[in-house]
Amino acid sequence: MSLAIHNRAGIYRPGQGPEIFLAHGRVFTPTDDSCHDLFRRLASDPQILNDLESDLSLAFYRPEDDSLILIRDACGATPLFLAKTPEGDWGLAFTLADLFNLLGRVPDINEETFYDFLATHYRYIFREPQRTFHRGVIQIPAGHYAVINRHGLSVKPWLKLTFDPEASKMDISEAGQKYLTLLKENVRWRLQALSPENLAFSISSGMDSSTVASLAASIIGPVETWFMAYKDQAHSPYDETKGVKALIQDKGWTLNRLSLSSPDLLKETSSLLAKTRAPIITVTWLAHYVLAKAAAQTGYKFLFSGLGGDESLAGEFEHFFLFFADLKSRGQTDLLNEETRAWIKLHDHRVFKKSPQVRDDWFDRNLDFKSGEIKVDQIRYQAYRRFFEPGWVEALEKRIPPPPMPRPYPYFLSNRLYQEMNYETSPPTLWSETLSSQAGGIKGIFPMASPRLFRLALSLPGTFKYRNGVTKMFLRLATRDLLPDSTRLNPVKTGFNAPLDLWLQDYRLAKEVLDLLTDGPLCRLGWLKKGAPEELVTAHLKGEANYMMLLWPLIVTSLFLEGK
Repeated sequence: MSLAIHNRAGIYRPGQGPEIFLAHGRVFTPTDDSCHDLFRRLASDPQILNDLESDLSLAFYRPEDDSLILIRDACGATPLFLAKTPEGDWGLAFTLADLFNLLGRVPDINEETFYDFLATHYRYIFREPQRTFHRGVIQIPAGHYAVINRHGLSVKPWLKLTFDPEASKMDISEAGQKYLTLLKENVRWRLQALSPENLAFSISSGMDSSTVASLAASIIGPVETWFMAYKDQAHSPYDETKGVKALIQDKGWTLNRLSLSSPDLLKETSSLLAKTRAPIITVTWLAHYVLAKAAAQTGYKFLFSGLGGDESLAGEFEHFFLFFADLKSRGQTDLLNEETRAWIKLHDHRVFKKSPQVRDDWFDRNLDFKSGEIKVDQIRYQAYRRFFEPGWVEALEKRIPPPPMPRPYPYFLSNRLYQEMNYETSPPTLWSETLSSQAGGIKGIFPMASPRLFRLALSLPGTFKYRNGVTKMFLRLATRDLLPDSTRLNPVKTGFNAPLDLWLQDYRLAKEVLDLLTDGPLCRLGWLKKGAPEELVTAHLKGEANYMMLLWPLIVTSLFLEGK
């Protein structure tokens, strides 16, 4: 069953709401329910969604108890925002622009969210999952539902990511085949719900997007793919063009290769912010907007990707430490030493060194082996604090609760992935993906961001995910007949990174950024320390330090505040 959009925004007044208020997205799992019957069942028990594949978010009025039930999809693909109107009613919308139109104003900024975006790390902007960049504007967190009634607003999770002990009884081949079977089913259901002529696929040289596109092609034939390259990165270690071309040539697909080089950064970012109405977390999502807009202009309405794979399959470099911690905590010393040697051999870096001492230092800083606690990495958390006014930092640190670090699983690695899915990486990534896709006129589709895939992957031990320094091992084994070896056996994680560090070494752009930061709102508000803009821009321009990850939030926040 596929659900159409009923309407995009509306006002809720107690006692006056229509029975079906708002719905956006689809239920992909085949069901005999009518939309009306399904909405009623979900309003009574949102946990039904744990057994469905869906990107549906909705608001449903229950006249029997004069309450409004708001439900957001499992993985954050379909935002649902709300805020109080001047009359005291609730404005509801699937986009910030529609919500602000309902309210008749743009709400004030939420200083706490901007503090995390600027002075800690974008991972922490949704440490309080309901908050947004605007004060009084609430997002229903992914996998949650809300009830509004005469008692007020309450928000609770419906998504259940619980440990499945049966999963750990499989061998690695069984686990890989089960994961691939479920993923193929996810892809098939989405293809059935969406017209094939409306679909395109965003790919890179990595496992996740390549697997999604290959599964789709095994069902419907050759697919239309889109890839963003960067002239500045040509032939660099970060250039994914070679890997993408190898996959395309093996499969015989159509490739739409876009190339972005030194854009008019301030102008293009301001243009995007005028549509998103809120910051996006990294410059990569400016590039995604360019790609989404190009695909939409060609006639595509939906863009498939592999988002969600890194969080469930442990694809990031930091995840190695948690895998090593599980080996250590279980006394698997020989395997720990063997995997550490492989990690060093495959992934050592002139800046990010790999060694047993680096591993053990990370353990000492971030883990408590007796309690199982995973701590907030203070090196990352405090990396840029010195560039901000101490009084501002101190005041905000007192107001904001610490980042949540729950640990419902018996593995260090699974607990860290759970934390990232629910609070750190998935929420801000999906925030930026959905906003930039909406701005480009297309909707993202994420077959790997699936409750049942998450439950399976998080229940598997790290030895299924790592072998001989290679990540995502159980999926690599399962895709032997699906992916070319150039993709399947590639141990290098490139990362989908726009080369802002190179762009900011252009003197003209560096001068524009320095002027923006020196004379802009961040200094006027008293957030940035005096002299910080000059230190940051000059050091980056000279190649003395790479401040890309701080300069982007400073740029986008300054442009956002100037354009409000």
